[in-house]
Amino acid sequence: MSGRVVDAPVGRATASPGAWRLRALVLAAYCVNGFSLAAWTVRLPAIGVEAGLDAGGLGRLLMANALGTLVTIPLAGRWVQRAGAPRVYLAATVGFVLAYGGLAAALHAGTLPGLLGAAVLHGAAFALTNVPQAVLGTEAERRVGRTVLPQFHAAYSIAGAAGAAVGGAAAAPGVGPAAQAAALAAVAALGRGAVSLLLRGDHAHAPRAHLERSGEHPAPVAPRARRRTGVWLERPTVLLGVVVFGAALSEGAANSWMAPLVVEALAVDEGAAATFVSVFLVAQTAGRLLGGGLVDRAGRGATLVTSALVSAVGVLVLVTAGSVPVAYAGAGVWGLGAALAVPVAVSLAAARGDAAARIAAVTSLASLANVAGPPAIGAVGDAVGLPWAVGGVAVVLLAGAVAGRAAARTPPRDDRA
Repeated sequence: MSGRVVDAPVGRATASPGAWRLRALVLAAYCVNGFSLAAWTVRLPAIGVEAGLDAGGLGRLLMANALGTLVTIPLAGRWVQRAGAPRVYLAATVGFVLAYGGLAAALHAGTLPGLLGAAVLHGAAFALTNVPQAVLGTEAERRVGRTVLPQFHAAYSIAGAAGAAVGGAAAAPGVGPAAQAAALAAVAALGRGAVSLLLRGDHAHAPRAHLERSGEHPAPVAPRARRRTGVWLERPTVLLGVVVFGAALSEGAANSWMAPLVVEALAVDEGAAATFVSVFLVAQTAGRLLGGGLVDRAGRGATLVTSALVSAVGVLVLVTAGSVPVAYAGAGVWGLGAALAVPVAVSLAAARGDAAARIAAVTSLASLANVAGPPAIGAVGDAVGLPWAVGGVAVVLLAGAVAGRAAARTPPRDDRA
């Protein structure tokens, strides 16, 4: 086993019974998550007005949400290993219902501590969704026998766009953010609750004790010393974490700083600047919908390297563009490059075994990049200029290309030795 290299195309095994059912359930889970999160964040200005929060107050609200995510992600991986992904997803569903209900109650009562508490719970519920959802997605990919994980991320993006549109439409007739939060609690209870109930019959990621009683054969148990240290400091996990960190930093930079960059560099108005972000997102979504075949043909390691390099080229084209058409091209290339890195890195991490722990490890770095990346880019931009600050993302992406190639070529350890 020590000579096997995991940089290989995903096999085309015959889909096992229930494969397409599990794929549909995971797709629904990603859609509900994307819709709800976007419908919530698009109302942040209204939440700030209703709660009397300035920009700093909204920043603290978002930081509370991020804190809940960062603290919970490592625990989520362990919980999935012990209780199974469907049960943890059900717990996350309860968490989301309570978080949106708490948000509605805090807005109605006008209490800031209640608002911050609901934000922390919301972030924790997101982490408790992110890990089991990704674990189930990699299992669906294994059963189907071809790369489908990027399609789940595309569905998340499409549903997020729909959620943002619905949230914006709700604001037009004067629907307050408290009423919308209550509606999102109902969406979580009904939509996520239905997915949770349907997942109960799937034992692919049940606790190990259940698998042993049922006669199934889970992966070999890691040595006791390794179980104590976990997978967080293993070389392949660290390398894949670098890939995911760079990809998440890149995506956060595009969403947060692309519009201000083109306003500053190309003197376009804010309405036109927003279309650059749209070009990025459309290209990213298209890449996720259509990129599975590329992964199957080229292999996951080669896809990681290509994605990072293409993203870096897009970043550099955008920050050095002297005209609007060239900048649009840079945004599109950047979006295409950003399409596959995270889902492919997650798939590669899961393929090494201990899927829940490794997925939790790499996604924690994605969360760190999402939390710390945009403010750091802004601080650097104040010091040296926004083009240099955003352009620096290309350096991180190049480091991700090197790390992705090394991770894919690192043979897995034989835990039975």
